[in-house]
Amino acid sequence: MRFVVRLFFGAVTGTLLLLVTAGTGNAQVPPSVGLKPSTGPAGSSFTISWNGFAVCRIINFFWDGTSLGSKVAPATSGQFGTAVPAGAAPGAHTVTATCTSQKETASGTFTVTGVTTTTPPPPTTTTPPPVTTRPTRPSVTTTPPSTTTTPPPTTTTTPPTSTTPTTPGTPTTTSTEPKPGELVLDHPSVQPGDELSASGKGCEPSRMVTLTSDGAEVGSAYTDATGAFTAAVEFTRIEAGPHTVIAECGVRLTGAVEQVVTRSSGGQTGTLVVLVFFVLAGITALRFR
Repeated sequence: MRFVVRLFFGAVTGTLLLLVTAGTGNAQVPPSVGLKPSTGPAGSSFTISWNGFAVCRIINFFWDGTSLGSKVAPATSGQFGTAVPAGAAPGAHTVTATCTSQKETASGTFTVTGVTTTTPPPPTTTTPPPVTTRPTRPSVTTTPPSTTTTPPPTTTTTPPTSTTPTTPGTPTTTSTEPKPGELVLDHPSVQPGDELSASGKGCEPSRMVTLTSDGAEVGSAYTDATGAFTAAVEFTRIEAGPHTVIAECGVRLTGAVEQVVTRSSGGQTGTLVVLVFFVLAGITALRFR
């Protein structure tokens, strides 16, 4: 009888463990690359996004076979900020993301736009008709009586000011244009999973920018011809509190953002773990009875 009871509890334990671990497997997605924007002039900035590099941790990026840089990939998907080479000719160019260790490659097409020059039409010469002068009659001057008109008083009504309430928990967007030597983050605070962008100005033109926070890389981009850039910021660690973001681009630019962490309940997985614990405790009690 005890053998039957142990066999029953063993089967229940195996089934619960399978339910806990059933959602951990993910179907492998083939590597792919996206460009945003996918058109622009030479020297303009754009972002390369990737997906499907399952086990790769370093991805190299190329423009028509010429290296644009590399990115440490903490997940199967992410973004890499860069810029169109200054000498790129107008037309379609291939942007490639390659994982050398796994020999996985994906590519996209970026179209470089040219400058169109319009030649103005030649000036038109118009010959005026001959002017015939007739004898001038003596002019008669009539002085009208003066009329004084008092304008009615003007009343200016100030329209009421409408204030839109701010919903608690909603991140505030900052649209301030960065000044030379300044790094501006578009949100003063973010929660895990929120998008965050950094903009800077005053760097060296056409130079790679590396963004770090607490010693870890959180983003990268290339400056344009004016020394400005915009890059996506992705924190690899979730730690509540203020964090300083540093941009290295020939000069050092700094900005600050606060991470807000909200606690949540464990959900179904926590309930299953507790249930497995009690089943195992019951099997132990039967064994030593």
